[in-house]
Parts: sequence; structure tokens; C-alpha cells
Amino acid sequence: MRKLLLTAFSVLLVSSLMAQLPNIGIRIGLTTSKLSTNISENFASDNQLGYQGGAFVRVNLGKFYVQPELIYNHRSTKLEYDVYPVVDGETQTVGARTDMKIGTFDLPILAGFKIIDSKLLNLRIFAGPEISFATNKSLSYTYTTDNGEDFNGEVPEDSKLSIDDFNNVTWYVQAGAGVDFLFLTFDIRYEKGLNEMFNGNVNLDGVKNLDLKNNVWVFTLGFKFI
Repeated sequence: MRKLLLTAFSVLLVSSLMAQLPNIGIRIGLTTSKLSTNISENFASDNQLGYQGGAFVRVNLGKFYVQPELIYNHRSTKLEYDVYPVVDGETQTVGARTDMKIGTFDLPILAGFKIIDSKLLNLRIFAGPEISFATNKSLSYTYTTDNGEDFNGEVPEDSKLSIDDFNNVTWYVQAGAGVDFLFLTFDIRYEKGLNEMFNGNVNLDGVKNLDLKNNVWVFTLGFKFI
């Protein structure tokens, strides 16, 4: 009897300790990025697919939890707007397309609440800040005329974005919901940019102070080791 009680007590103690341990895992996902700007006319930013992957630690505090993460993020965004080069003494309207790709290391720190909290299934909501550090950036241009042909003339320099003028540090705020099933975890998140991505001087549609903020939808699937 004593051995049976000791065994039962040991099992309960180990189970209790395991329940207090943080969850450690990895996650991968797809993103769609779209820029908001202070230029409303003749300007468009389409959602572009990107990807991300990284690790997380979830510290459980009853139904509440705190979850810091380290994520590599590859964001891709397309901008379309008009430029006005002068050709043979006449001003022409030319459509510009800028394809921007930025790789970043992101550090979100999320606070969450488990609406459903069981060993089999969790339903969660969460929110928190994120700081993003750019590691590589690229920018490419294409120009087309009204009839869809490539434009190979000179475009005003003050209407070109420079990749060197994009900030290396960007702040976001995240909010979303997630589901855990056994060791699998699935999240849907929205990231809203808090500060401008661009700090250079350009002249687009007569606006010289261009404000660009990135807004991102994130869909991730994760695996909890603990």
C-alpha cells in the first residue's frame, strides 16, 4: 500500500511539474504584406506572399501566458504609382512598379489568454509588440507606358525610392487568435506597422514626404516539443 501511494504521489508530482514547464516549439508560416501611405491617388499596394519561420517559448500562468519569439521573416510588397518624365519636351505619364523584398529578424513578445484550456485543445487570443530588424533588402523597378510597352527613357531621380532610405528597425503591434491541438498549434495574426518604413525624400504626385507603413496578415503552423 505504501509503495502504491508513493507511486501515485510521484506521478501526480511529475504531472504537476510538467504542467508548470514552459512550452517550447517552432513555427512556420505564410504572410501577406500591404503598405499604407499618405498618397491616395494613382497609388496602389497589392498583397504579396512572403514566408517566416522561427521558435517560441510559452510561459503558462494559468489561463494567461506570455510568449516571446524569435522569427525570420521574408516580406514581399509591390507598389504601383505614376511618374512624369519629360520626353522630347513633353511630359508623359508612365506607370512605375516597384518590387520590394525585405528579410528581417523579428522579436514579438505576446500576452495571451486561453478561452478554452484543456490537455487536448486550447483556444487562445493574444496581442503584443514586435520589433523588426532588417538583415537584407532589395528593390527593383519596371516602367510601362499607357499602351503597356516598356518605358526605357529617363525617369526623374526624385521619383525613385532608394533601398538605403528604408529603416533598418521597424515597430509593429500584433493581435490574433490561435488553436492548440495536442502538440500542434495554429495562429492567425495581424501585424500593424507603427512607424514609417521609409525616411528618404521623394516626389510622388506632388507629395514629398512619403509615409509608408507595413501591414501584414500571418498564418502559421507550429509544433510544441514540450
